[in-house]
Amino acid sequence: MSFKNGSLVFDLIKRTATFGKLPPVAVPDGVTLEDGAVLKFQLVAPDGSLRKQTRTGVLRANEKQPGILRIAGMSRTARKFQAEDGWGYAIYKYRAYFSHPGLKTDGELPEWLKGSIARQKALWNRMAWLCREARRDCSPVPTNEIIDFVQNTILPEIDGFNSALGRSKEKIKHPAKLKTEMPGLDGLWSFAVELRKRAEKGRAVPAGLHDRVVEFVRQFRTDYTPYNNFIANFPKIAEQEAKRLKLRHFEIRPTVNSFKTVLDCHRVNKAPWSEGWPLIKYPDDPKSANWGLHYNFRKAGVDSALLESRKGLPGLTFGPPIKPSDTGHQAMTGIASRRAMREVEISIPGENREHWNFRFGVLQHRPLPDASHVKEWKLIFKDNELWLCFVVELQRPIPAPGPLAAGLDVGWRRTKDGICFGTLYEPATKTFRELIIDLQKSPNDHKDRVPFRINLGPSRWEKRNIIQLIPDWKPGDPIPSMFETRAALQGRRNDCTNAAKVLLRKHLGERLPAWLDNAGRRGLLKLDDEFGDDTTVHGILSTWRQEDEQLGKLVRLYFSRSTKRLEYGQAQVAHDVCRHLLQKGVTRLIVETSFLAKTSRNQDYEDHVSLKRSQKYRHFAAIGKFMAVLKNTAVKYGIMVDMHEATNTTRICQYCNRLNPSTEKEQFICDNCGRLIKQGQNAAVNLSRFGCDPELAEMALHAGRVRSSNLRNPQTN
Repeated sequence: MSFKNGSLVFDLIKRTATFGKLPPVAVPDGVTLEDGAVLKFQLVAPDGSLRKQTRTGVLRANEKQPGILRIAGMSRTARKFQAEDGWGYAIYKYRAYFSHPGLKTDGELPEWLKGSIARQKALWNRMAWLCREARRDCSPVPTNEIIDFVQNTILPEIDGFNSALGRSKEKIKHPAKLKTEMPGLDGLWSFAVELRKRAEKGRAVPAGLHDRVVEFVRQFRTDYTPYNNFIANFPKIAEQEAKRLKLRHFEIRPTVNSFKTVLDCHRVNKAPWSEGWPLIKYPDDPKSANWGLHYNFRKAGVDSALLESRKGLPGLTFGPPIKPSDTGHQAMTGIASRRAMREVEISIPGENREHWNFRFGVLQHRPLPDASHVKEWKLIFKDNELWLCFVVELQRPIPAPGPLAAGLDVGWRRTKDGICFGTLYEPATKTFRELIIDLQKSPNDHKDRVPFRINLGPSRWEKRNIIQLIPDWKPGDPIPSMFETRAALQGRRNDCTNAAKVLLRKHLGERLPAWLDNAGRRGLLKLDDEFGDDTTVHGILSTWRQEDEQLGKLVRLYFSRSTKRLEYGQAQVAHDVCRHLLQKGVTRLIVETSFLAKTSRNQDYEDHVSLKRSQKYRHFAAIGKFMAVLKNTAVKYGIMVDMHEATNTTRICQYCNRLNPSTEKEQFICDNCGRLIKQGQNAAVNLSRFGCDPELAEMALHAGRVRSSNLRNPQTN
């Protein structure tokens, strides 16, 4: 039971019940009143009618008050859908369109939606202003006084100090924390610490500046009470401001939640006092165009099957699927045939008994799961894209640990066709499957896709734009893979910068700064400011800047496309692994814990030369992201993912438990039994063995300090 205004008190002698400070009422006959008894209630509306919602409470006795039983005010009702039973939340995200061929849509935002967006922005700006005022009230010194001290004391001292040094590298940069809109005392303290550290290292500092900054700051003491009050009363303040601005309930939730997220990020990231705060959304802010509608049902959710009925969900209805031919597409096969283009209409009760309607299109790539409950639907416009999202509560298979456990060795090595980033051992049939990023194949149809492979060969888009990506390419030359294209694009940008440096060296001669050799984009921009009067330097840098901006756009475009391809491929491989294990009756997977951290620590050791050579493949394969995707995917299949310490898994022989010396070779001969051992497969088998045998796993962790003969022999694989 969850009571906000009081608790329920039952008097056993008088057989009365009292809620909060309301008058007592008689308890009906037949109701059992004893410690531990469970009572069920039904909510009553203000007009006296019964509502559908029910609550459950447990009576508890108190030794200090015999004859009195209570249901505490903040006790919680037992959930109808328990997490222990496999119930959890999932988000189904569909791409939406303002207009699409073959669909009847509004095309443009209706006036009520424009007004809703304006109200949301007004609420955000109001909350940002209140947050800024609360922060200003924390400082006993006005912000204007800090700005005057920075502008009239600190910055002139730095400029005079830098001018006196000439071309020396000992110059001091203007403190970024003091050049913000609201500089604070923390920025002054940070600058004072920077000056002190320079002096301790024997580097030159402006004379007396450190003492003046410390003397100014020590006059004041920050009081964080106004900001703490704002955070503590944030829900109430947001509710009051939303009521004053006349926001509807579906407009309040997205704005308040996103604002609270920014506040929490500042606290979690431990950002400086002058950085990371919610800013007022001015018209020129790119994020000011983003908006959202969150329609929360405020109860256990509604049956997702209603979405396919004529009635639809509250506030949202779907039309029938549209034929691909009616939308301008030809007959689709494979997984694309399951996608449905549908008309969607939002219908929300507005003011004066009218309905606010908005029609748009949505591409439903998969239906909502059966026997699930929709908790909330969201219409989100972000970065010029429209999305329709459903928050769904559903029951997934409960993991049932069995006698067998599969092992997954995570690694990366260059192969003939691509990059192998994992080896899976399945103990039921004692088979291995390698997880590979294929850089040779072009993407095929989904029905022809090879399991356990991520196809990152040249795509159709790359074939059409190969000249733009690689100008030196000629007909008949092989089209490079995505890995090679990314490196080539980055090389083109570096060559553009180096060509500009060569021209600058020829022109400036002895006037060329010594730091230019290691300078990047920011260094060249700084050079343009220092030699602003030199037309030749300005011309060289203007040409370079134009080429660099064009290449930068191309790099960002290609990197974004390739990253999405890699993420999609990782999700497919994660599903391949889970389906493969379920087909073999294996519901447990053992993976290495802290593998990336371990390899990062060991990459400088002499016995890890091969690892040092393969760091670029590790960054490209994004092993850590794949492991996160695999864990989330395994939950949907009811597969347990356990972590095991990755100690000696590649060195201990899976046949005789001999601890072999480390080697950078992919294969080695066991010193004891003489069998050929592949490191990846050996590690996957050992993970499977150690996961099923805790005693053997504990002994393996200490195998470096004991003889391998102390390990008991396992069954031969």
